[in-house]
Amino acid sequence: MIRSKLLIAGAAVGAIAAFIAVSQPVQAGSCALVTAKGRGASEAAAMKRSAKNLNGHINHWAHKGKLKAVRVGMASTACGKGPLFVCMSSAKVCP
Repeated sequence: MIRSKLLIAGAAVGAIAAFIAVSQPVQAGSCALVTAKGRGASEAAAMKRSAKNLNGHINHWAHKGKLKAVRVGMASTACGKGPLFVCMSSAKVCP
């Protein structure tokens, strides 16, 4: 009787532990949001420079993490006007 209760309790604890282990995210925090800024006399020039800087930041992030290849999400760019056009590009990067 006691043996069967211990067996059932052990199986329940094992099932809960397996569920917790499976439900945790894989390498939590391994992705990063990379941003870069570009300035230019025209909006097109600022966007081009921003995209170029973003690519450099992504390459630096990959090299720093000793990664050979990374997945890059869709990049978004937002521009503002002042004396010069300023564009900020950002993308989600994962190993």
